[in-house]
Amino acid sequence: MSDGLAPRYVEVWLHDRLAGWLCEAGRVTRFVAAEPYLADLRRPTLSLSMTVPGEEGLTRETLGNHFDPAVYRERGELPPFFAGLLPEGALRRRLAATRKQVQDMDDFGILAAAGEDLPGAIRIRPANLDRLTAAARAFGVTGGADNLEIGVPEAAAEGAASLSGVQDKLALSLARNGKRYCLPVRGSQSDLIAKLPLPGDDAQVLNEYACMQLASMAGVQVATCRPVAMRDMADHPDLVEALGPDTRFLAVERFDRTAGGPLHMEDACQLLTLMPAQKYAGAASFVKLLRVLDRFSPRGIEDVRQFFIRQAVNALIGNSDAHLKNFSVLYRDGALPELSPAYDIVCVAALPGFRGFATNVAIDDLQRRETLDAYAAIARQAGIAERIARAAVRQTVALAREHWPSALREMDVSDAVRTEILDRLATLPLAR
Repeated sequence: MSDGLAPRYVEVWLHDRLAGWLCEAGRVTRFVAAEPYLADLRRPTLSLSMTVPGEEGLTRETLGNHFDPAVYRERGELPPFFAGLLPEGALRRRLAATRKQVQDMDDFGILAAAGEDLPGAIRIRPANLDRLTAAARAFGVTGGADNLEIGVPEAAAEGAASLSGVQDKLALSLARNGKRYCLPVRGSQSDLIAKLPLPGDDAQVLNEYACMQLASMAGVQVATCRPVAMRDMADHPDLVEALGPDTRFLAVERFDRTAGGPLHMEDACQLLTLMPAQKYAGAASFVKLLRVLDRFSPRGIEDVRQFFIRQAVNALIGNSDAHLKNFSVLYRDGALPELSPAYDIVCVAALPGFRGFATNVAIDDLQRRETLDAYAAIARQAGIAERIARAAVRQTVALAREHWPSALREMDVSDAVRTEILDRLATLPLAR
């Protein structure tokens, strides 16, 4: 038994039921399912990386192996599903600033900091040690040996939320008849994501808003969003002053929040048991995502068509940052995944300094060479009829050529974005 181990436990709640515990000890983190959750054949899906509807043997094999990659991680990291809940950049720094103890400023503590307002229907809370089972104590720490003195991290801070991605953003709620944007009141969750501009410069906000509208015109089901002046943001007067009251942020409605409560969701990295750093995993991972949608989605072939429509739009619009974390699924019925509305659609090729983003430049080069045959090949690898991919892409291209040129002339967007998209429509093999 090592004196360096100081186990910390949090409870993992899915909707209103305890799904299990997450334990960190000696820079090893492990998820241990609660026995009632494991025994329930009609359990709601926490993540397809751990529980697979209709595959009880596989589910029990995964959750019963306390060293499975889906539930176990070393080096101070969280298992893939939980790692996918963490924010990056400025968002992470803001959450870390709410922690009083240094040990709670790591991934485990940051997750607990935002535990009451996470993506989907999951909540992370400091564990009630009185109801921690003997199995959770033993398996959580070592996979089945020692039983050490344990503790819990600090509880979530008011107004703290976790939102994926590097771009600076806030989790907000509408108030005052929908005319003010403010922090959620204690005990409630955010229903909006505010994607922030640079000081005095909202060009990227308008880039994303325009691209989301263009994507919708070409058949993509997109998240509802709108640009809003910073002056309409309450609770953050210093931020409004720093960025400029007339500068606009992008208010994106959260599709995982409904009047009846939160909808559970996860992104493609989470469901494929990939860490966030593997979000550019490539074509083979997108093929796996397609197979998941084809097999499990209640929407059937429509989600498969949406996948191809989105990828065609990304190529036509110059979005070379459409990685796996930008594809998510919702569990509307609690168990089966369906593709969520699209988000984070940006003309990356028109961003200042784009040529310095090596990964995005390489993806952009591939997009510029894409043909219908490339989409057909992906369909074939996923076991999907090629004609479905070809028809979806042809329809997308036709809609883009019909609607985008006139729409771009009217949009409040930079000349760089307008020129880049029009040039792609005129020159890309996919657009011919």
